[in-house]
Amino acid sequence: MVHKMRYRIVTAILRVIFTIYEFLQFGCWVKKEKLPQEGAVIVCNHVTTLDPVLVGLKFDKPIFYMTSKHVFQNRLIGKILKYLVNPIPKEKINKSDIASIKMCMQIAKENGSICIFAEGNRTFTGKLGYVDPAIIKLVKRLGKPLIVCNIVGGYGSEPRWCNGPRRGKMEVSIKNTYSPEQMAEMSNDVLYQQVVSDMTVDEFSAGVRFKSKRRAECLESILHICPVCGKEHHLYSCKHEIRCSGCGNVVVYNEDLTLSCDNKAFPFRYVHEWYDYQLDVLQGREFPEGKRIYTDEIEVYKPQMWQKKELIGKGQIQLCGDSIRFDLNNGEMMFPIEDVLGITLIGNKIMDIYVGDVTYRIKGNHETNLIKYMHTYYIIQNRAKGIKNGLVGI
Repeated sequence: MVHKMRYRIVTAILRVIFTIYEFLQFGCWVKKEKLPQEGAVIVCNHVTTLDPVLVGLKFDKPIFYMTSKHVFQNRLIGKILKYLVNPIPKEKINKSDIASIKMCMQIAKENGSICIFAEGNRTFTGKLGYVDPAIIKLVKRLGKPLIVCNIVGGYGSEPRWCNGPRRGKMEVSIKNTYSPEQMAEMSNDVLYQQVVSDMTVDEFSAGVRFKSKRRAECLESILHICPVCGKEHHLYSCKHEIRCSGCGNVVVYNEDLTLSCDNKAFPFRYVHEWYDYQLDVLQGREFPEGKRIYTDEIEVYKPQMWQKKELIGKGQIQLCGDSIRFDLNNGEMMFPIEDVLGITLIGNKIMDIYVGDVTYRIKGNHETNLIKYMHTYYIIQNRAKGIKNGLVGI
């Protein structure tokens, strides 16, 4: 599997194309490094859609990437990727995905190299997201050298919430390496803390400017509470500004990733501070059973591996304190919160809701804020389980 000639040919062709593209688009020039003969496990922070390309440019041999299964739900793209680069499909909400672990073990056995973006999804704010400690057990089990990489400047170049890339500066580097012998001498907790530290980057103090004609557009896809008046669903963006229609407050998103506002009541300098404020507000709220919390216009699809997604209907989604409901043009569907296994976001405009063996894909418009559904769902679930400050989704 690892040593098929087409993987080397594809890697060589893509290296030429994307070396030029990454330099022209992002000002990124990647210095190539050699991978160990016995292969390696590469872990890296996740900031842009092209992170696998950057990691691939960094090393001299083909790499097999652990990839969310939603990539394979487009029949054509899934089959092309499977043939050309053979990614490792992974369920987002299934921590012990046996099939993906077996594929990793086979690749390692054949001295191939595996790349894992340990957060499981791209960062919304430039800060490192939650890293599942189980990754350390997998790395040790594979018995290969561990290489920790950093991508710096990716958040400024292509924020997850944005509607297009920006011109600035981005780079990928090797932060640390660990031999199997070194890892064997470290406890899982110690190695986990070290790897998290290695992956953590500072996107904000370098003073790099990222140029775009629409810097702030789509920020309302992750921001939904005005910190000045406290109102929800009144934020809208235009070019470099995000405004509140409730109180008239105007915030500018600057080229150096800072926020500026003439209103002294606005307290934040960075998007991640505003984002964390929202989470604090939600954590402090009560969500009574049966009471509607949020509602939005959406389309509902049923995606399946290797098949075209099926449109279930168009209408509204409603989140209540005890249920999620679809009021569609062709009927209604209601799921108790306790029956929902998880919610994840794909990019910033698509949300997957997992109920039993079925995935419901929710698609909003460019103004729809879906992240509030994911955060609120996990807060309700965490409270039911007695968990404080638990995971609020990826």
